[in-house]
Amino acid sequence: MPRRYAAIRAIALAVVCLSVCSLLVACSTTHYRKSADKETYRAIKEKTAAVPGMDLEFTIEQKPMPPLEDLPQATDTLEFLGEAAQTETGARIVSLEQALNLAVQHNRDYQNEKESLYLEALSLTLDRHMYTPIFSGSLAGTFNRGTKDVTGLTALGQAAQDAPDMVREIGELTGTPGELVAIYTQLVEQAYNTSGGDFNRTRIIEEHSVSGTSAFGIDVLLKGGGRIAVDLTSNFLRFLTGDPRVSATSALAGSITQPLLRGAGRKVAAEQLTQAERDLLYALRDFARFRQEFTVRICTSYYGVLRDRDAVRNNYQSYQSFTKSTERERAYAVEGKRTQAEVGRLEQAQLSNENNWISSIRRYKQSLDQFKLDLGLSANAPIVLDDQEMKNLKEKGIMHPDIASEDAAKVAKTSRLDLYTQRDKLDDAARKLHLAANALKPQLDVVANVIVPTKPENRPQQVDFPRATWSGGLDVGLPFDRKQERNNYRAVLIAQERTKRDVELAEDRVELEVRDAWRNLDQAKRAYEIALKGVELNKRRVEEQTLLSELGRATILNLVDAQNDLTQAENNLTAALIAHTIARLQFWRDMGILFIKENGRWEEVTDVQQP
Repeated sequence: MPRRYAAIRAIALAVVCLSVCSLLVACSTTHYRKSADKETYRAIKEKTAAVPGMDLEFTIEQKPMPPLEDLPQATDTLEFLGEAAQTETGARIVSLEQALNLAVQHNRDYQNEKESLYLEALSLTLDRHMYTPIFSGSLAGTFNRGTKDVTGLTALGQAAQDAPDMVREIGELTGTPGELVAIYTQLVEQAYNTSGGDFNRTRIIEEHSVSGTSAFGIDVLLKGGGRIAVDLTSNFLRFLTGDPRVSATSALAGSITQPLLRGAGRKVAAEQLTQAERDLLYALRDFARFRQEFTVRICTSYYGVLRDRDAVRNNYQSYQSFTKSTERERAYAVEGKRTQAEVGRLEQAQLSNENNWISSIRRYKQSLDQFKLDLGLSANAPIVLDDQEMKNLKEKGIMHPDIASEDAAKVAKTSRLDLYTQRDKLDDAARKLHLAANALKPQLDVVANVIVPTKPENRPQQVDFPRATWSGGLDVGLPFDRKQERNNYRAVLIAQERTKRDVELAEDRVELEVRDAWRNLDQAKRAYEIALKGVELNKRRVEEQTLLSELGRATILNLVDAQNDLTQAENNLTAALIAHTIARLQFWRDMGILFIKENGRWEEVTDVQQP
């Protein structure tokens, strides 16, 4: 019994130790996270140099939102915003560069794209790991309780067994002849057997033992298709009751498998790793392309808010002009120089302009709130966009690139990252065709196995190499049924032809996109020039009608039309200027030469090297 309780305590102690180890492993999740990040970021950095425009400091860790209090504060109360001006007093002013930086750090779509790239690289780390030595191990211990039958003599049987000696001793003491005592003993035994008695008795006794197993191995997958496996297993058994027997054995086993036909060669065996490496490169290119599109998107939204704000300003100025004109015309009506119908027409125009002004404020506030979400801020964040950005844009005017559409298309075919990916997929298709052709071959593998036991007499730690056994040979799988492989080979052939057509289509689409972008940019340039002339023309009209009105010679219709046309021309000019700026960015993006900095700002293109 003491031995039994000792074994139970040993097992309980082992369970506690394992529980503590499990707890420690659970507490080390931070270590695993850091390990995954280190290996994943290293894989990304290895390929970053091959992707122009890729973020050199890529990370999926989001920086904390910078305090808005660090930004400059809006102190002026802008009359043209009406009641909405109160909500902007004290708000923080966000420049275009600051907006891009905020969006890169906190935009939800941008974060999702970064995480998708990270997961692609994380998957590659596992594929790389498959071609490194992989260690494995296991330990197991059990406490066993069993029973066994034990046969022994009863008391009478023991007495019968001792009878000859007792008879001899009695005979010597009493002088009775031994033959008489022996005959008497036989008669007693016969009588006991006749009555159904037995000299033997069977008892059930408990038997306790402790057993344990351990296994340690290493597995190496070779890029040429071979596999090497080495395992060391040990078994231990000790009986705690009865005879304290101990049994301990170990065995060292190794095997090597190397394909010679089907599955042989680096191109075939390491195809999964090769494709994973290329998939990460494709993901990096896609992310670099996404950064270009994202910057254009944020700039479009930013300038769109400024355009709506400028429309509020223009509509307010128009409303104020109509208010002054209405007051003047009412004075003329009192003097009899204007009819009530003419004054009523002007008053209606004043009301229409007031409604336009109020509606433009609503549109501006809506676009500003939506832009806050693009930055990753809440809709009630107290920010306004920097009016200086619009002033700078108006001062600089348009910057139109001097390049023909044909030359731009040639540049795009040598710069677009997505086009490089499409061409690389043609190489992927060629590798898959080689893989499918290899699958049609018969299976022929060289196999070798070796087992080394341990020395006898319970010495599991001493490997007995002289008693090792080994075997070697060939495993042959004859290609009797290759229907699935045949169909797959034919399908891969078709896929390769499709990929060729996809490459041709991708090149044509890139050329079409660049031509369309060039045409859009050229149209935006012409629209800006027309809008600029329209503003100059309508300013002269308004000045003329205002002067005639002061002299009492203007017609109300001409005055209303001139003022409305000027307001529309000013809004068109702002829209045309922004449209050209965005079209220029889209043109550089479609050419593949819009390079984005870490903070999301683009590098301005001043010269294009034609191929």
